[in-house]
Amino acid sequence: MLESKDGKYLSKSSSHPLTCSSTYLSYQRQLNQSLRGENQILWEKNRTIRKDNKTFRMENKAIREQNCTLQDANNIDWEEGSVLKENKLDAMDEGKSLEEQEKALRKQNKALREEIKSLQEQDVAFKMEEKALQEELTALWEENKAFQEQIKALRENSAALLEEEKCLHQERRALQEEEAALQEENKALREERKALEEEDKALKEENEVLQQWKTLLQGSLSVQIEGQGALI
Repeated sequence: MLESKDGKYLSKSSSHPLTCSSTYLSYQRQLNQSLRGENQILWEKNRTIRKDNKTFRMENKAIREQNCTLQDANNIDWEEGSVLKENKLDAMDEGKSLEEQEKALRKQNKALREEIKSLQEQDVAFKMEEKALQEELTALWEENKAFQEQIKALRENSAALLEEEKCLHQERRALQEEEAALQEENKALREERKALEEEDKALKEENEVLQQWKTLLQGSLSVQIEGQGALI
């Protein structure tokens, strides 16, 4: 029970501050649950990005190995073509074919380098996005920590309010007991006053009778004195 500004005692109702605190705590729990869900989604997304990055690295490594193999093959073909040009005149057509093959390989290597560059740029973009997600996750954790501190403060405040309510309830009970005692005392005093008023009324009536007797006796005494004077 709490005492309002007008002196009346209020029970715990929808207007009670503790009930409002409970509603706020429920809202904070729902908000924290939503944040946990969002954090889980971010973790899953980061895990997918890491997996994709790992796949890109493996593909890049395979492309580099393939490029090295092609480079070695080109060098071998170039050396063989040079030897054939020096030793055989009829190898010119084969050398031309090798040059065309080398040209095609160089073109293919250029395309592969461009693809590698694109993959590297994507990898950088993924890392930047992952960093941004990590910063966002850190901010969410900090916000969640602040909510936890706020909830802790609200719980402590609620405990203080409950203790204050308990003290006020005890005080009200003591005042009610004091009021009951005063009511009993007032009742006894009223009864005593009523008895005194009745006694006063009886005394006044007795006094009036005595006054009448006094007047009567004084009149009788005066008559007797006058009679005795006449006899003398």
